[in-house]
Amino acid sequence: MLNKVLSNKKRFTMISDKSIQHMMLKHYIMVFLTLLLVLSTALVHASKPLLPKEELKKLATKIEAVENSITSIRFEAESWVEHGPSASGPWQKTPICHSKTAWAQKGPDGKARVDMHKEVFEWINGPTPFGEQGYSVSFDGQHGRYVRHTAGPIGEPHPVKRGEILPEVPKHLEHGNFDTGAYYSLPFFDGEIYKFSKIFQLASDPNSEVARELQFTYEQFQEVECIKISSEWHGITYWLDPSHGFALRGKKSVAQYEDGHEELVKFVKVTKLIEVADGVWWPMEVYSVSRPYEEGKPWRRFVYRASNVVANDPDFDENIFTVPFPDGYLIDDKVAGRKYITGQK
Repeated sequence: MLNKVLSNKKRFTMISDKSIQHMMLKHYIMVFLTLLLVLSTALVHASKPLLPKEELKKLATKIEAVENSITSIRFEAESWVEHGPSASGPWQKTPICHSKTAWAQKGPDGKARVDMHKEVFEWINGPTPFGEQGYSVSFDGQHGRYVRHTAGPIGEPHPVKRGEILPEVPKHLEHGNFDTGAYYSLPFFDGEIYKFSKIFQLASDPNSEVARELQFTYEQFQEVECIKISSEWHGITYWLDPSHGFALRGKKSVAQYEDGHEELVKFVKVTKLIEVADGVWWPMEVYSVSRPYEEGKPWRRFVYRASNVVANDPDFDENIFTVPFPDGYLIDDKVAGRKYITGQK
């Protein structure tokens, strides 16, 4: 009897050992497969070939053709700001918003105009948390104009009736400003230093500084095969969509620290495009996420939607770039060095 019990116990122990070994083997296999998947994924990303210099040169020509294919643009846009606890939200809409009509003309003088029908802004040290204003601003290639129509508490703006003539581009139309669509569109985008066509052209020269600092690869971005332009040194990445006229699909900037870690500064995604001219696509919907500008503040998401886009209008009137001053406005002419009220002799 004892021998039978011992025999059964031994057999049970052997079965238990085999079960444990089988479970451990399955575990090791799963760990191995997981590591293999991670490694293979890393190798795919690491081994993505850089675009050859000759291809960059050809792409520069194609991109330049798109950049020069628009002579003028007019569109309307609505935008607003949302706040969230992190870069992924959840997002809550704030009162901050813009409603505008914008015009821009292609050329070295950068002619542009924005009629801000309504802008709600955070009123720092104001009598109310948010303020509201309406204004028009333009640049005709030589002089700028800024006309303030209304300003005051949100929902209760009062007439201001003031204007300025400036010897330079007004700050509302400065480089990279989103009001004209220049920040998101290829034809009007002038980059941090160069236009994209110039960046590709310089990168095709192996001896140029741009070629040493930037990497050009193909990568899926928002389920679209894009050209990825990245610079580890500057912490900035762009994605251009060749299937939609090299339209800007995304821009990401990160802050880099001495200990090696990175923090997201801004991530822009163009989620909707419309063809406004042959081979030219205009941004119709954009989401731009930015980190808090100071400790304790929320993350911000800027939502931008355009409508009623008209490109290359044959009847386009360049006088649109000189904002008119209505009668009764106090004008500060900083070019001529005088002040006057319109409509008064």
